[in-house]
Amino acid sequence: MDLGRLKLQTARRYRKFTRTRKKMLGQLNAWLEPMSNDFDRAPMARAQLEQMVSKTALYPEVTSDTAVYSTYCGTLKSFTFDLSNTARRFPHYFVSNNPHALDAAEALGWHPIPLDLPVSGNPILSAQQAKIAKAMPHLFPDLNRHRHLAYIDDKKAVPFDDIDRGIAVLQTTGAAMATRLSPHVSGNILREFTDAMFQERYRLQAHQITEFMLAQIEAGKTLETDRLFTTNFSLRDTAHPRIRALNDAWYDDILACGIECQIAFAFLAQGNADIADLPAPPRKKYLGKKIEDA
Repeated sequence: MDLGRLKLQTARRYRKFTRTRKKMLGQLNAWLEPMSNDFDRAPMARAQLEQMVSKTALYPEVTSDTAVYSTYCGTLKSFTFDLSNTARRFPHYFVSNNPHALDAAEALGWHPIPLDLPVSGNPILSAQQAKIAKAMPHLFPDLNRHRHLAYIDDKKAVPFDDIDRGIAVLQTTGAAMATRLSPHVSGNILREFTDAMFQERYRLQAHQITEFMLAQIEAGKTLETDRLFTTNFSLRDTAHPRIRALNDAWYDDILACGIECQIAFAFLAQGNADIADLPAPPRKKYLGKKIEDA
């Protein structure tokens, strides 16, 4: 056999091996963590949640003008709560449908708030459940009675200095909510969409996201924008007359768009003076790539 034929045969065998390995790893991952966009969304309709979430505060004795909260839903397999997040300075609350996650947060001084929804092994469903408290904290009496409410992603450390600066932004601008600009993407919502496709849970919702974006464009919104956000940290003025409507609108858009809530938020923020910008956090290594203007 000549050398050229041998190289070709070796290359074909190697390609077959890598494709088989990729397929087997995908099957193993699907078995360990079944991921699907096919689930019942009826229990997460806003009207349903307003009936389900308790109207009674669990911690009426806790008083403070400012509070911090976070949320997580799903199995402990994906739970990555930052262990440095010992509660301090302000009351801290943690909303979850997983009692073990609530126990872990409580051990660090956070007040647990149970969410009466079943724990799922489907990461997409779990992420959708976590959007309830993230987008609509006003449903929870313990959260809604603090004037300034800071949300932080459960994987992140609480940025206390940013909370102080964010409150100052709310007071200066008169906005209902303040959120960080994205350090990774800018200029066009399609860059946020493209960046999200590096992650399988967003890829499985690609058509849903596309339909949402087309509907937004038809309604008069644009893909080009000078404001793209990272929603892993935000501040709300719970006394603002338009904060509830803003929360409800974002949540409804998330139900329509899917769990890539930053796309929904980017459209919501267009021409909306009730949303103030916070400085982008330092850029760190992540799954995607920074997409910049040419």
